[in-house]
Amino acid sequence: MAPKPALSRSSRGAPTERRLHSRLAINCEVCLSWQDPEGNHTVRARALDMSKYGMLVESESGIAPGVVVSVGTSSAAFGSACVRHCAPTGATYLIGLHMPDRMTALMVSMDGPIGGTRR
Repeated sequence: MAPKPALSRSSRGAPTERRLHSRLAINCEVCLSWQDPEGNHTVRARALDMSKYGMLVESESGIAPGVVVSVGTSSAAFGSACVRHCAPTGATYLIGLHMPDRMTALMVSMDGPIGGTRR
């Protein structure tokens, strides 16, 4: 499956690629969890796309930028991510996650098959 780039609009309305890394469209339920002075928190979300260093998720709850969350599914823990942005979109929020530990390489390889390794 070839990566599907995430496009943004230039000032003239034509699509332009502004991302550093290609994004792959996905549809996967994930669980985001974190701790703060108020206690433990868990939010279910749907992953919409991912790259080697990040993931875009959609959730019914927002998470403040700067919060470090653990990302996982019902069958695997993928690692930690930092919330880079959180924007309301109707009744949901789009949350951009930065994953500096490259945990997404466990789930998808942009240079090879899903779950594959590259040396």
